[in-house]
Amino acid sequence: MRTKTLIVRTALKLFLQKGFYNVSMSMIAAEMRISKPAIYYHFQNKDAMVEGVLDYFTDKMGAWSKEYYSGLKSGKDFIERMFQAIPIYKDVETVLLDDTVGNYPYSYNDLLTILSKYKPEFRARIAQDQVHARQVLEQHIQKAKDENLLRPELQPSKLAILIHTIVEGSAFICELDPNLNANIVSNAMYQILWKLIKK
Repeated sequence: MRTKTLIVRTALKLFLQKGFYNVSMSMIAAEMRISKPAIYYHFQNKDAMVEGVLDYFTDKMGAWSKEYYSGLKSGKDFIERMFQAIPIYKDVETVLLDDTVGNYPYSYNDLLTILSKYKPEFRARIAQDQVHARQVLEQHIQKAKDENLLRPELQPSKLAILIHTIVEGSAFICELDPNLNANIVSNAMYQILWKLIKK
């Protein structure tokens, strides 16, 4: 794995362990047992490190999504698979760090919330990733409509917002409430929604 990627993964892990504001460039260097100049060679400051973390998320989740959603034959299959991903989105750190959940006091969602308030450009970048996810979903909803599976009056753009909100919101609620089983929630949400939108 390239040094730059290792630095980003270390920074992300420390953000999740100690909280964004409590992590310094020196701390990242110490964790990796490399010099501070070696960190600054790749990232000139903490803001550049954040950009690296956001890029890493986009690339890592893009590769994961390509594999997770591969081989699906219909728009309906994509929608169903998206709901099945709620437990994964709940514990997205397992995808990002190829690690088990439970070691981090902060979640990636916590980090995104902090970053979106930290600087407007980070908020815009995070929003851009969300918009892209909805655009992909909208394409699959349109495919389901073209397959004559959905009620004709439904608008793919608005339905994409609804589904995206349900999936992301369900993952977040399951993350907060240990009494909720994400697998059960994902199946229930899908069954309810499909009854409402199918033709």
